[in-house]
Amino acid sequence: MSSGQKKSAQSPSFQQDAPAEVNAVVKTAVKPHMKAKKPQRPSARAKIEHKTIGAAGKPGSQPGSQKVVNATVKTPEIQDTEEPGTAMGAAEWNEIEIEDPAEILEDPAIALELTEDPVRLYLKEIGQINLLDADAEFRLAARIEACVRVNSVRQHVRPSPGKEKHYRALFTALLSELTTSWRRLQEDTERIGLIECPDFALTLAEAQLLRHSWQSDEPSYLRNHLDHALWGKDPVWEGLVRQAFTVFICMYLLPERVSNALFEYVIQHDTIPDMAWLRRRLPDEKALETEVEGVFNRAEEANQTLIRANLRLVVSIAKRYLGRGISFLDLIQEGNLGLLRAVTKFDSTRGFKFSTYATWWIRQSISRYIAEHARTIRIPVHLFEAITRILRVQRSLVQELGREPTLEELALESDIISPEDAAAIKMARFTNQPLEGEMQRRWSWATLKVQRILQSAEEPISLERPVGDEESSQLGDFIEDDEALEPMDAAAREMLREQVQNALAALSERERQVLELRFGLIDGKDHTLEEVSRYFNVTRERIRQIEAKALRKLRHPTRSRFLKEYLG
Repeated sequence: MSSGQKKSAQSPSFQQDAPAEVNAVVKTAVKPHMKAKKPQRPSARAKIEHKTIGAAGKPGSQPGSQKVVNATVKTPEIQDTEEPGTAMGAAEWNEIEIEDPAEILEDPAIALELTEDPVRLYLKEIGQINLLDADAEFRLAARIEACVRVNSVRQHVRPSPGKEKHYRALFTALLSELTTSWRRLQEDTERIGLIECPDFALTLAEAQLLRHSWQSDEPSYLRNHLDHALWGKDPVWEGLVRQAFTVFICMYLLPERVSNALFEYVIQHDTIPDMAWLRRRLPDEKALETEVEGVFNRAEEANQTLIRANLRLVVSIAKRYLGRGISFLDLIQEGNLGLLRAVTKFDSTRGFKFSTYATWWIRQSISRYIAEHARTIRIPVHLFEAITRILRVQRSLVQELGREPTLEELALESDIISPEDAAAIKMARFTNQPLEGEMQRRWSWATLKVQRILQSAEEPISLERPVGDEESSQLGDFIEDDEALEPMDAAAREMLREQVQNALAALSERERQVLELRFGLIDGKDHTLEEVSRYFNVTRERIRQIEAKALRKLRHPTRSRFLKEYLG
């Protein structure tokens, strides 16, 4: 083992009623690991007696041992299309206060939304769930990751027929991964030189105590040992953290029989044993199957705990999206779906809290739902995001300029036009220099696109919308019809129709029908001689003769003088 294993770092005593020997081992890491003073090594008699830890370490015993943190989560101001990548300790944060659901119920805007008792009961119940600190989230994430690791190893492990059973092959692969990852971790920490290698015995103690409970009043030894300013910023450091986390997960998956023997061996020999020694300590196939079932059960419990502890975060975020056409209950439901997605995607080795990471997924889920369902006419998600960005730029320019910005100014400040073109256009405007043709064309295109995006953001209005205090009229009653005739023209057309009908009354039935079909006096559609002849089942020539005779009658002065007044 490296010299760093002889130095102590902060490590938790997970349960106050754990064996005195274990507490003595674990509490040697309470003092900061950067101090030069070496703590005394644990005695060789120290063992992880899990059975004596008792039921006090089980998650359902006393929730009071869980540390309650300040109800404020820091979230970066990010676009809905970005992946969160900012670690803890970074600058430029906006604070989202996780409000007490009892206070949310007093909000008048929400009180109007909540008319059903089950919703009020839901908010009151989640208000009784304590929030999690970063160490508790780290431990819960480790339980979930252990289940993922088991499934991953099972896909790649194929026991030899007749030689090795399935679960024994699985744990043999995990033991091999533990020894390999530990040696790589020793080499990496020595090569990087920023910190010393974590203490194997203390890490093993924390991993095995995690099997019985994730609740603790003490900080995580491994997480605090790896806590560094480079965490979340440097890929090399993240690789080191991931290597240490792999070792921790493999230790957590060890059966109690193996972990006890391994702990005692490390204390006595100051190094880890070989694979043959570890394989001989594995229990039988039935016991290993029980171990795997326990891993799955604890992972499911950790998953539910992580979700329940962040339901208040969902409510606090959903409250910010009220007034956008979606009910508060639907916003909470979609936020919960985003929370479920965050649990499956969370990577504790990246250095930020789960609540910080989940905020992005919750906002993303709610924003997508609003884009899909809040409007009568659906807007595509990518266009909805473009509208959001342009409106944000518009608000910023209003504060900066003290007036509403023009479309050209919005195009320059948005990401529709490239930063190089925007800088060149601003310089040309500042110096009153003309723009080249291609640059002017790109600017005009960007301006037109901004205009179209803002037009698509306008809300449709129903023509049946009530108007007035008494709501006796509708909006459609006050909208001009461009295709409607003027009153004088409509009256003249009606009088002309009456005169034509009077003139046609002097004709025979056959003559009147022929003229009505030929000139479209009934349906407004003219018909050919061929069509009219088929209708009357006569020849075209006969129809032409009937038409000519009827027109001669209409041209008689006694009839035509009434129609001449309407001509040009």
